[in-house]
Amino acid sequence: MGTIFVLKHVLTTRQYSKRDEIFILPNLCTGPEVILPMSQIRWLMEQPDHVLSQHAVNREFLHADRTFLHYNIIRDTVHGRVIRRELTKDLDVYAADIVDEIQHALSDNFGNDCKEWKEVALYPTMLDVIARISNRVLVGLPLCRNKEYNGYCSTFLQSVVITAGMMNLLPQWLEPLFAPVLMLYDYYIYWRITRFIFPIVKERMTDFRPGMEYKKPDYSKHNDYIQWALHDAFSHDDPIERTPEMVTRRLAVLSFAAIQSSVITITNTLFDIASSDQAIHIQDVLRTEITTTIPSTTADSKQNSPKKDDKTWTRATLFHLHRTDSALRESMRLWGFISRGVMKKVHAPSGITLPSGHHLPPGAKVGVTAYAIHHDESVFTHAMKYDAFRFSRARHDTELFERCYGGGRDEVPVAPSLVTSSERFMAFSHGRHACPGRFFAANQLKLLLAQVVLRYHVQPLDARPENPWLNNSIGPPMWAKVRVRRRGEGEGGSGCG
Repeated sequence: MGTIFVLKHVLTTRQYSKRDEIFILPNLCTGPEVILPMSQIRWLMEQPDHVLSQHAVNREFLHADRTFLHYNIIRDTVHGRVIRRELTKDLDVYAADIVDEIQHALSDNFGNDCKEWKEVALYPTMLDVIARISNRVLVGLPLCRNKEYNGYCSTFLQSVVITAGMMNLLPQWLEPLFAPVLMLYDYYIYWRITRFIFPIVKERMTDFRPGMEYKKPDYSKHNDYIQWALHDAFSHDDPIERTPEMVTRRLAVLSFAAIQSSVITITNTLFDIASSDQAIHIQDVLRTEITTTIPSTTADSKQNSPKKDDKTWTRATLFHLHRTDSALRESMRLWGFISRGVMKKVHAPSGITLPSGHHLPPGAKVGVTAYAIHHDESVFTHAMKYDAFRFSRARHDTELFERCYGGGRDEVPVAPSLVTSSERFMAFSHGRHACPGRFFAANQLKLLLAQVVLRYHVQPLDARPENPWLNNSIGPPMWAKVRVRRRGEGEGGSGCG
């Protein structure tokens, strides 16, 4: 099945896009999509939201009006404000907490045996690890280490995707009748989550009053999403937001956004590294980069247990981990979850006329496919192969830089990092509606990959497990396994069990 979808993208791209022509790509879930050639991406990105809406496509794809538990979560900008003001701006504030949680989570999942290899199912293992480190920021200690709570969070995020997929298969006139039935399990899982969150929210609400001016609070006790959401809710005039129900609903949806894409990315990256013909070399190079860039870093859990004011893992230091960044970016190029890069819905009442002269009516979907661009040999040499340091090499090669990033050095004075979208890299989408949480996601992915290679060996695989395709989306190898072993004292690490 995966091969069929790959061939569909490759053949239609060669037949139409490479000849600067548009084509229609079937989509089982959301209907046909008009795919523009690469030459028209800039035109697409220049269209205002009232003409072409990217938000409308995302909302429809996930049936977010229903699956996101409350219409406020879709219609307002609360999540955007909190993400920009707290989750993105203060990445350094909780970096040490994330590293601490990564170390605990890896020890619990990978073990500490320096002699025997341990076989682990990578996707469910990384799901637990990412859930723990994301919840370290969202709900803090000790709840982030509660297996039952993390299990409900992980189940909710998977259930949302499944429910949305089933709703997409329903005729529109049947949705109001069957959607509540399809969402029964989602609401049950949400109810289980409330059992943990409601008491925390109710206790903290006693410190707030309606109409209080928003100012940077003292986070010495609570530097987590619950606290940020309460500060935002009580500084705005909307009583609905000042309830445990609304804070918990927003938390559940944000957990979905924070966890799912990161799990897919780190799972694919570790499989890419392990199945590369240079698997050992890649791990060695990454370790050398990390220990050279951050000399105080070791794999010793006693020497490297971060303290609250630890400045080892700041954005400034992570910025210089170019090869670590490249290893993740290259995997996202190959296996971005959504094969399309940007998709928009025609909102203009009169429709819109494409540069080709074709006219699209209101409601039509038009965009570009990232998969085709990411796997185009004229853009990326050996485009179907994982080349861990493709993007880090481009920083020193002007010709390769232009091929990878689509612009000369005068146009892009600093080589882009994992979070930078372009017309040639749309794993986080592109333009003003690129994923707002990508800065947090990139930081936690870099921190996690760094800790994995510092503390463990990943045994090479003979062949990479296949990524399953579902409609136009690419999933990770769900049950494939890798073997890992804790690095010992003589290998630059310690902490063996």
